[in-house]
Amino acid sequence: MRRLLATLAVGIAGGMIGALLVTAGPAVGSPGDPLVLSQVNQAGPMTVLKSNGGLRILAKNPKRPPLMVYTPDSMPPLQVSSKARVANLNADLLDGLNASAFVRDSHLLVAHAGGDQSTTVPIFLSTAVRTVSLTPPVAGTVVVSSTANVSTESAGGVVSCSIGLPGLPTSGYTQTWESPGSNGSNGQLAGTRAFSVDGGALFEASLVCTTGGASPIATIRDSALTAIFIPNP
Repeated sequence: MRRLLATLAVGIAGGMIGALLVTAGPAVGSPGDPLVLSQVNQAGPMTVLKSNGGLRILAKNPKRPPLMVYTPDSMPPLQVSSKARVANLNADLLDGLNASAFVRDSHLLVAHAGGDQSTTVPIFLSTAVRTVSLTPPVAGTVVVSSTANVSTESAGGVVSCSIGLPGLPTSGYTQTWESPGSNGSNGQLAGTRAFSVDGGALFEASLVCTTGGASPIATIRDSALTAIFIPNP
């Protein structure tokens, strides 16, 4: 009887010591071992969790994220198989850019005027060759770009085109071409100008051209004017 009790005591003590050793240090796992909570679990093969009820993490510490994933910079921390949108999932950056660097589609406006057209510009008379307009929904900037093919009737003729607004001076934003010497010679002008605008107000810009020098008349062909509205960040 004493031998039996001694044997049971030794067995129970050995089991307790083994249990303490398992829970005191890191859990080095092998296939079939259980997951030990509050310990570092290590396993060579991939661990797969299959559950009809899913896996839920209920976090109670407001100062610690409920899920932390550490990977090398070259490895994505997460991979999913579904293309469905995840509600309330916010990304801090997109391709390394903050949301302020992007323009909403509903706020981006483009107005364009172009196509086949031939406009005669008399000497020293400013003529609006193309006009575009749009109404910005919010405050921002409108960038206006222009191109035009020009020709003069006489050698030494000068053609000047600029982008302007009604009642706003165009000086300082003028592109000028001068006939190199032969009658009826052709050239091309192009320019860009930006304007600050308020939301809700109609914006209108024109490509204005004039003739000077030795040619009494100039012809503007295949002109184009494009206005792009970009909202403020």
